[in-house]
Amino acid sequence: MAIFSREEKTRQIALWSEALAKVSQGQEYTIGSRRLRRADLPEIRATLEWLDAQPAREDAQRGLGLPRLVPLLPARGGRC
Repeated sequence: MAIFSREEKTRQIALWSEALAKVSQGQEYTIGSRRLRRADLPEIRATLEWLDAQPAREDAQRGLGLPRLVPLLPARGGRC
């Protein structure tokens, strides 16, 4: 089921890619004995993979990627 238009999907991927870039610059640090993590890198990667696997709404409506069925008509004169 497609939940994003092509534009929405592109925007979401851009936002999550930006988050990945920021996390890669260091979003975790330690103060004394406490450790703080601002973002969850595995969650960002999983979301990007999930977004990449989602078909755009327009593509899903057109049936891209699905097999196309062709109606067959019987031969004239009763011959097969």
